[in-house]
Amino acid sequence: MALPRLNESTQYELIIPSTKEKVNYRPFLVKEQKILLIAYESKDQSQIINAILNCISGCIQEETDVSKLSTFDTDYIFTKIRSKSVGEKVTVSGTCTSCQTKNDVEIDLDKIELQGELKPHKIELTKDIHLDMKYPSYKDFINNESIMDLNANSIFEMLSTCIRSVRTENENIDLSDEPKEEIERFINSLTTEQFRKIQSFVEDIPKIAIDIEFTCESCNHNNNHKLEGLQDFFS
Repeated sequence: MALPRLNESTQYELIIPSTKEKVNYRPFLVKEQKILLIAYESKDQSQIINAILNCISGCIQEETDVSKLSTFDTDYIFTKIRSKSVGEKVTVSGTCTSCQTKNDVEIDLDKIELQGELKPHKIELTKDIHLDMKYPSYKDFINNESIMDLNANSIFEMLSTCIRSVRTENENIDLSDEPKEEIERFINSLTTEQFRKIQSFVEDIPKIAIDIEFTCESCNHNNNHKLEGLQDFFS
């Protein structure tokens, strides 16, 4: 006789920030918690990202290609699912700006907001040429690990990842079909003003964030700090 399956019918609703699509989801079950625990213990960024994406895919009821979700969509959805799975309250580490002591600070996941405006995906370079932009996904990071390096090359890699296509009067050139050398040649041909338009799109990608306040347990200094991005909440 088959054992009953528990808790798979429990559903909540959320709206994906970038697409405004309404989806239903269930909390994490033990099977997802095990996947996440193993990934976090590995300390391997690619494994952690894949675990998060797989868990989101398992919990969302609608057909959704989670690999194409923007980084902030993924962060937002994961935070919402986690709050319904193990509770709205989590403890994070806050470093005192005065004495550098690490303090445990409790936050409410339901108060986390998505900060930053969604920008138009069209960037005009000239009267006849414009770019179709896209927000990066975590799969983009996995497929191009050099994006994670904090150097000039990683900035270039991020910029090229966020350009979906180049439109001219006569054609639409999909950058996924173009060799890396050709993309680099194109970006290097931009003026400083044109380059800044792309850079502004990339630098202003929305993030999940919350402001925290705490008094240091060591020196009694009052601290104000902003947590941004998934790593700040669940590292």
